[in-house]
Amino acid sequence: MSRFTIISFYTPDFSHFAADLRADCERFGYQFEIVEISESPSLVGTWDRKVEYIGEALKRLGPVLWLDVECRLCSPIPENWAAPLTSTFPMGKSRPVSTGVLLLDPSHIPLVDVWSRHAREATNLPDDYVLEFLLSQYALPFNFIETEFFDRHKPAQIVRGQWMAEDVVIQHSTINRWPNPVRYSRAFNGKSEQTSDSRLETQIARKRKTLFWRNFGGSFDQVEKIMITDSDTEHELNGWVFHPARQEYAPVQYWDSHTEFFGVKPMTREAFYEHTGRGFRINPFREKAIRGMRLSRDEKSVYPLKSRGGILHRVKTLGRSR
Repeated sequence: MSRFTIISFYTPDFSHFAADLRADCERFGYQFEIVEISESPSLVGTWDRKVEYIGEALKRLGPVLWLDVECRLCSPIPENWAAPLTSTFPMGKSRPVSTGVLLLDPSHIPLVDVWSRHAREATNLPDDYVLEFLLSQYALPFNFIETEFFDRHKPAQIVRGQWMAEDVVIQHSTINRWPNPVRYSRAFNGKSEQTSDSRLETQIARKRKTLFWRNFGGSFDQVEKIMITDSDTEHELNGWVFHPARQEYAPVQYWDSHTEFFGVKPMTREAFYEHTGRGFRINPFREKAIRGMRLSRDEKSVYPLKSRGGILHRVKTLGRSR
């Protein structure tokens, strides 16, 4: 019997990701529950439903490993991954959490209940921000797996793209944002997801190029060699499609619906690496939102509270030990 059930959900436009994740679970022999849900008016609304779904699944299934549906399993989950566990990444001097990978057991239902309550109240905050606030308050022995966003030569158990490195267990790509990456950017910064900005088309094109540099798992040099030809045919490489004569490209999932112009400027590969080499800058909206949240009197008794001076996460490095 599996020590957890892998769970996820998806809206109809993400069904192609669900099929891949189901196949991964079957390949590694994991119990899973991956269900379709109706669309919400907003991204934050969908993310908040995730919290409620996790709580309900814990009551029915016991220990669960939530994976965002765009995740891919590359190797078995390490035996030393133990609940409670989630992923994290460096941002300035802080380590925000990323709940795309989250392992909990039924003893954490009270945490999920508080998380869900705050998520429903903070309708403009992604669920990650709310959980990060709770973990800054509660003295819970969380395990954190650091997600690697940039360095393809660094051993990592979770990578934020479609590329491989030593020890990779989960690829958590961001190609799901391809149809409208600006919408995601605005949601993470507390802005209305819809905009009438006349520059929207250009903004989308530039952010798609960033998604390409971040996610593509093949040889960039090979892509450049193909795209400088006048070949009037489609070339599929590492889950992406390229058409030199039309100078179009897209992840294979979006080739039929959302192609993009390959030569969009000014984001070159060199500029991307120079920019990402500095890491993520602090998100002022995230910081302000977390500082403004408070536990109710009843919520303060759910778990022991951290001391006033100990508000930083306790990061347990599981790293490469398996």
